[in-house]
Amino acid sequence: MNNKYIIGDNIDISAVSLDELNKVLLFQKEIIDNMVNKDWFVPLTEEEFIAALVGRDNVYFLLYKDEIIGLFVLTCDVPKVLADYKLPDSNYMLIDSIMIKEEYRGYGLHKQILQYAYERARHLKMNGLVASVHPDNKYSLYNFIASGYELFDVLIVHGGMRNIYIKRLI
Repeated sequence: MNNKYIIGDNIDISAVSLDELNKVLLFQKEIIDNMVNKDWFVPLTEEEFIAALVGRDNVYFLLYKDEIIGLFVLTCDVPKVLADYKLPDSNYMLIDSIMIKEEYRGYGLHKQILQYAYERARHLKMNGLVASVHPDNKYSLYNFIASGYELFDVLIVHGGMRNIYIKRLI
């Protein structure tokens, strides 16, 4: 792995505010428009982004020299989703979405985001983290496994088969 881009060094994390919602939606559209395997990704709706922006949940931009190069969403208090995932309790942080511009992929940013999510979940005293990954998305699968996530279940959610990965904190 080439560590050309390091969060906290030359990559900044910026919490998104509600007035930046259009930037978020445009960035997500750009990522999806450039995807080869669009079925690997379930886009968030405007309402889902708004819900993540108004509570203790967070939406973040990754910035490189003031350019938006990534976006990720960490959500809490999503009991229906967690029930669909058949988790043992509802005190899990959902890694709802991670998007990185194509030219910045392969530099370890996904794993750095997972570490950031882990620290955020610890700070919020969550019991663990959970994410759904398309079973053919070998890049995301590798990053979750390499970051200590375990396969919890394989379910039909979000319109198709998804691997459910968790990382327990307690």
